Amino acid sequence: MKIPKTIYAVKSNTMFIAGLVIFVLFFAITYTPNYGLSTSTFASRNTGDESILLWYSHQGLCLPLCCAIILVTTVLSRTILILTTHTARIREGEYFLWQMGEVTASSLFINLFLSLYLHLDYFENLPVVLLIYISVAVYPYAFYWLLVERIDRDRRIADAQRTIVRLRQREEQSDNGMLRFTDDKGITKLVVSTENVISIEAAGNYVTILYTSGNRLMRYSLRNTLKGIEGLCIGSPMVRCHRSYFLNLNKVKLLRKASDGVYAEIDHEGVSDIPVSKSYAPDVMARLSEPKK
Repeated sequence: MKIPKTIYAVKSNTMFIAGLVIFVLFFAITYTPNYGLSTSTFASRNTGDESILLWYSHQGLCLPLCCAIILVTTVLSRTILILTTHTARIREGEYFLWQMGEVTASSLFINLFLSLYLHLDYFENLPVVLLIYISVAVYPYAFYWLLVERIDRDRRIADAQRTIVRLRQREEQSDNGMLRFTDDKGITKLVVSTENVISIEAAGNYVTILYTSGNRLMRYSLRNTLKGIEGLCIGSPMVRCHRSYFLNLNKVKLLRKASDGVYAEIDHEGVSDIPVSKSYAPDVMARLSEPKK
């Protein structure tokens, strides 16, 4: 299963990195293990237990610099993750391995700094640093994963609910071939046959429905947005062709390419050409190429 999309969001990663560094900093300040030795015993030693040194050294610049190493390493790791895998999302197992590599890289650099700062043997203290940092980091990493899973679940539920609403609207419309246009409060303001609608144009917080009544062109404006009425058009020949337009494919006479873009010529006198933007053109062309039922 692929990881949630929230993992690739800059905002969520920024919050995670900040939370990770703050958690490690406060954890190290408030919790200093002595591994069964009293502080006096530790102080009486000439060389001291190297594992204890790694924690008791936060009295100086050691701890802030370790947090700075975590910050830089995690930022670089997350930047590489977003840039290299956002087009083809990795799976949960791959993301777990990525996190392990991220924690290991931070531990290696922290141990390098501590070895130089405290004059300790690098390889002798590496297992201790790995054990300590992995034990501490597991909490923010686990919390972050549970949070993005919750966000992704809520998003999927919201998408499913919108799909259900759209399907219900589609069933209602298929019964009699009518489009029921509602305002932003959900109140039906206009009911018109689908075959009579030519286009829907956005104008700020309002949309204008262009339709025919007999041989006359009619315009009706209501307070809503194209996104708000998008569900009404599912299952009908109405298709989004521009950020400001929906058009009825059955009313399109031809698509014309001009110097400033593509336009749909409408098979009705007195109707201006409707722009078709590049982002929506493939869908419009695909729908036009479908055989009419």
